[in-house]
Parts: sequence; structure tokens; C-alpha cells
Amino acid sequence: MNFTMFLPKTVAPLGCGLMLMAASPLLANTAAPVLPATAKDWALAAKQDIAAAYQLTADNHPGMANPLDPDFPALLQQAQKNAMALLPFVDSAMAYEAAIARFSTTLQDGHAGAFASLPDELRPKRRWPGFIAVWRGDALWVYHSAIPLLSKGMQIVACDGVTVETLIRQRVFQYSGQVDQPGHWWAYGGSLFTDDGNPFTPPLAHCDFKSPDGSIQKLQLSWTVRPDAVQPYAQAAYDGDPLDVGLYWHLAGTAHKNTAVAAAEQQNNAAEVAWIAMPTFNPSKTEISQYESLFSSLQQQKARLQQAKAIVLDLRRNEGGSSYWSFQVAGLLWGKELVQQKATALFANTEVWWFASAGNTAYVKSLYQVMQSQGQDSLLPWISQVGQGMEQAQKAQQPFFIEADKTDLAAAAKTATEQPQQLNTPVYVIVPGQCASACLDAIDIFKLFDNTRLVGTESSSDSTYMDVRFEPLPSGLAKVVIPNKMYVNRPREKGVYYRPDVAYHQLDWSTQALLDKVLTAL
Repeated sequence: MNFTMFLPKTVAPLGCGLMLMAASPLLANTAAPVLPATAKDWALAAKQDIAAAYQLTADNHPGMANPLDPDFPALLQQAQKNAMALLPFVDSAMAYEAAIARFSTTLQDGHAGAFASLPDELRPKRRWPGFIAVWRGDALWVYHSAIPLLSKGMQIVACDGVTVETLIRQRVFQYSGQVDQPGHWWAYGGSLFTDDGNPFTPPLAHCDFKSPDGSIQKLQLSWTVRPDAVQPYAQAAYDGDPLDVGLYWHLAGTAHKNTAVAAAEQQNNAAEVAWIAMPTFNPSKTEISQYESLFSSLQQQKARLQQAKAIVLDLRRNEGGSSYWSFQVAGLLWGKELVQQKATALFANTEVWWFASAGNTAYVKSLYQVMQSQGQDSLLPWISQVGQGMEQAQKAQQPFFIEADKTDLAAAAKTATEQPQQLNTPVYVIVPGQCASACLDAIDIFKLFDNTRLVGTESSSDSTYMDVRFEPLPSGLAKVVIPNKMYVNRPREKGVYYRPDVAYHQLDWSTQALLDKVLTAL
């Protein structure tokens, strides 16, 4: 899912995460699955899929041979056991989905597990209790309400006699997310008040709400189908307002795309804020074109960027992909050679161990054509070398192809120090709670420069298992998630997340609100 670790003298990584850039070679069969017809059939499908998810993971996950993670095989067995424990209660599509999810949440790793992909006709209409909630800081708040007695900004204290924190642990994190990550509370906490049909978490009956003045409002909940008109509020609570990939300029509280800036405003660069939106590192074809335009804009407007009041790197909505995109942005801002040398120094002791199973090897070899079709020609020698190395390891019956950078750390650090920094404008990185994988890799690079500060909330974190692919499970209704590699001696260890330099736990995560926060921080 990420694209980290950089070799000297190139922009090629020691490890390239391309989770969504290529389908697994085994995903060619796209025939519609035969849906289970009875409760017994759903239970059987769950049993077979959980067993297959276990076996595919056992056959292909680097943790099965990782000397630094001897507990992984037992954890994988526990994931199968926890999911299988739900089988006596699986009698429907949504119970099936919950059992598959339980397999994943036991592993507590966004780069492993399984997920159901049920047809829309099997899903019940999403229900809500008349309000949308969001986790900010250390509490759950009303973000939007259609109930006259409730208003935005009221804190949700408890429901059905149980504290909200306990309910989120019991009802949300049993089936999604990772409970020990603060960023996942930010990303998943509000789903306590979304009913997607999980039979193991029936809707709550009543809740206590605290007003700003400290008074408590008790309310009986009434669950109804959530209107489509509410979706923008739900999206805004989680992501803020949407921005396409690109460079925007802000002046005196207004925003406009860089191509439409008035000449008069261009004469006052020192009062401008450059806003670089990067909502994804797994871009579609359209977004790839937007990134290419962004690169061109950054190149053409270097002088203006250097004179700006601040530069904001907006990672809202970004959940990872390929680190190629953020590395290019960093190079255009601070200087490609300097970014390369600093990254080389940072990761000089890091190794990438590619687990050379048959499935993993075939997948990595297939990436050559994918990267070629996407125009990433500079990476083709590297991905070819990795594929060949895995193939050779497999033939030699070695579990891993180890990709290591033998750069002298002291020399690399000295060289990076001697390079002039091309950008001294204050840089603020907007970090949402769902920032993970290649989104974290972007922060790794951005934070190498002392003019960078993080704004927002705690990020998510990663394990050391990366670069996932998907394989279908027997029913055709779910897929298993398989990482192909692992990091050894990565500077950012397993479970480490970023904390904001400038914390922002307000409900409003709109561009304007965050711009105001940045201007205040300045």
C-alpha cells in the first residue's frame, strides 16, 4: 500500500507498495458468485471462506517466516478461531460479513485479513438515529442533527447505561478498525450511530447528551433509513469538503484554482497561502492527469511558492496508495536531489524482505506491465529486479528475497546536510485520522525538513507488513488481503503514529476552517 525506502542516486524505492495498481493474477474470474439460498448455506459459506482466508494467509504472509514476529502464526490461528466462533449465529448475508470482519480485526493490521464485498441487493438500507456523530480529541460529538432537541456540538456521553468509549470498543472495534490507534477512533468512532445491519450489534435504545452548559439531555433513539440528503454531512464529518488533486491559492479567506488567479493578487505573493491537495496516492486515470498538472504547476511556480506566506500539504481523504506521488511533490518543493539524499540517509539501515511464495512472486512480476502502462519507467528496472530476486529465492527454497541498501549512513547524512534547501516557506501538513501506509510515508519525507509542521489529529499507524494484494475466497463474496513484504529496521516502527504539532480537534474540517487554523499558527 506504500512506496517507501529509497536507493541512492535514483528515485527507486527499496519497497514499493502498489496495493491497488494491479489486480492479483488469480483475480481474472469475474463471474457473479452463486448466492447462498438458506441460513445453513450462509453459515457454510462463512466456514469455507474463513478457512480459505486462513490458509491463503498462512501460505503467503511474511509473518509466517518472520523471525522478528514469532507470535504471528498463533495470532493467525486465533483470528480463524474468533471468526469461526460466530458460525452458530451466521444465518444471513450481514452475519456472514460480520464473521469475515472478525477474522480481520483479530489481526489488527490494515494490511492483512479479509473483507466481504456483498452485492448491493443483499444489504439493508443504512439506518441512523437522526444525527451524525464524529470522534474528536477524546470524545464523541453530534456533528449534524435532524432532531430539534439535539444540536451540533453536543457531547454524547453514554447509551443504554454504558459509556460511549466502552460501546465503541465493544461494538465498533470488534468488526472494524484497530482499537489501539488514536487515528482509528477519529475515523471509526462515529460509526457507533450507523446501523448497517450487523446482527451482532443491534441498534442502541437511548443516549445521554451533554450540552455546552453541562446539562444532560436524555433521548430515546428512533432508527430510520438514512436519507440520501444526509450523505454530504456524513462525508464532511469524516473528510471535510472535497478537493481535486491540485494546487490552489488562498488570499484573504478566498480560494481559487491556480489557473484563475487574478494578476493583482499575483503581485502580493507574501499574503498568499499555497494549498496542495493530495486526497489520494492511489490515483485513477483522471487523478493521474491531475497529478501531472500539479507537478507542472509546482515547477512553473517555484518563485511564487518560495515567497508565499505558507504552503499547506492537504492529506484529507488520503488512506495511502503509492509513495511515488508524494515523493515527486517533495522533490519539486525542496529539491529532488536533496529529498533523495535525505531519504537515503533516513532509510540507509532498512531492509525489505519480500516473501517469495508462488502467489506473491507471480503478483510482483505482474507489476512490471502495470507500472509500464502508467508511465513509471524509472521504476521498471527496480521492479524487474525484485521479481527476479523473488523467483530465485523461491527456486532456492529460501523464504525471502532481501532487498537491502548498503549506503554508508554517515556519508549519506553528510551529503544531505551539504545540499542547499530550496524551500524555506513554512509548510503545514493537514493530517486526518485515517492517514496510513503511503500517507504516513509522505509524512516521513515531509518531516525531514525543519520548516514542516503537522496540523490536525493523530494519524493511523502501520505494521511492518506492506504491499498488499487481494485473492478471492471460495464463495466469491469476499477477498483475503495479503502483504507481500516486510520491513526490517524501518525508522518508523510498527504501531508508531504521528502526533500533530498543531492539534485541531474541532468539528469543522473544511478547507476554510483549516486555513484559519494555519493562519493562526503562523
